[in-house]
Amino acid sequence: MTVFLEVRHRIKPLTNTAFDVFVDFYAETVAPRMERHGIDLIGGWKVSGGEMGWDLSLHRYEDMAHAERALASLGQDKALWAAAERLQGEVQVEEVTKFARRVPYGTDARLEAALVAEPDKPRQYMLAVLQTASGGAPAAMEQIGKLADVAEGAGALQLVTAYASMIGRTGEVTDLWIMPRGLAGFAYQAGDPLHDILGPLRDHAPEESLFYLNPLPYSKLQ
Repeated sequence: MTVFLEVRHRIKPLTNTAFDVFVDFYAETVAPRMERHGIDLIGGWKVSGGEMGWDLSLHRYEDMAHAERALASLGQDKALWAAAERLQGEVQVEEVTKFARRVPYGTDARLEAALVAEPDKPRQYMLAVLQTASGGAPAAMEQIGKLADVAEGAGALQLVTAYASMIGRTGEVTDLWIMPRGLAGFAYQAGDPLHDILGPLRDHAPEESLFYLNPLPYSKLQ
C-alpha cells in the first residue's frame, strides 16, 4: 500500500533571504541524499496562505516497512546532519511530519500523469485538507472521487493524489490538485453547479482548509 510522508518546514526569520537559504540547502544537500537513501521525494512547494514561512515536501514509499528502512538509513548520514547543523547557524527551522496512506480515488495513474507531464512553466497547485465527520470518511471519499472526475472533465482542476492521515488528527483527508487556470479560475460566481456533489460531501466532511502551493526547484512535480 502506497504511503506518503508529508513534511512541512517553517523557516525563520520570515524573509525571502532566509527562505532562499533553506531552499538552496534542500536542493543541493537534502534532495540528492534522499534519493541516495531510497526516498522518493516527489514534490516540494512554497506554501501560501495562513502563517508565513512554510514549505511542504511529499515523499512516496511502497509501504511503511520501506519508509522505516529509508528514513533509518537517512538518519545515519553523518554528512547530512553536519550540513544541517551548519544551516542552523543561518536560519531556524521548525518541522512537522505526517504519515498518510493513499486513498482509492488518488490513483497511481493520476500521480504518474502529473509526474511525467512537462509543463512549459511551473504549475499552480492547491492543497485541500478536509476533516470528515465520525464515520464519514468512506462516504466523503466517494463524493471527492466524483468531484475529481467532474472537475477534470471540465478542465477546472486535475487531481494529483490524495491521502488519509495515519497518525495525527483522525478522519483527516488531503487532496493535492493542479489548477490549470491558476487562481483566476476561482473568481466568485453565483450559483452552485456542483450542488449534487458538494451537498452530500459537506454532510460527511463539514470542514475544509485550502493552501496554495508553488513548486520549488527540486520538485519532481513542476
